[in-house]
Order: sequence, then structure tokens, then C-alpha cells
Amino acid sequence: MSIAVLEKQIGRFLASETSEVMSIKGAWGVGKTYAWNRYLSNAKQQHKIALKKYSYVSLFGINSLQDLNFLFTKI
Repeated sequence: MSIAVLEKQIGRFLASETSEVMSIKGAWGVGKTYAWNRYLSNAKQQHKIALKKYSYVSLFGINSLQDLNFLFTKI
């Protein structure tokens, strides 16, 4: 996915008044979290965010559904 497509999709996601889920996939260290934070910050500055709250979940280190279930039973 090109950076332009990623930026466009994050912008669309943040501007939507519908609750949705977005997944950003890529190899470790390619800048997924950096890109999300950058585009979120830009959208905030431009007042282009539709909803009041968002949740961010990193699945770093999660290798299976069992790992994910274990993580959420601890919350």
C-alpha cells in the first residue's frame, strides 16, 4: 500500500461518523504507528475528526488467537 493510499484511507476513517475498525498491516519497523500518529495529529489540527474517541491496539508480540484471548482476559 502506498503512503498516499494510507493517508487517504486514514483520513476517510477519521472523518467518518460511522464507528469502524481499521487495521494497518506491515512488517515490523516500517512506520505503521508513526504514520497513524502523524495522520491523526494532522487531522486533529485541521478539525477533520468526526468522533470524540478512538482506541488504538497494538498486536505486537501476539502470535496467535490464544495469545490475544489471554491478553484480553487480563484487562
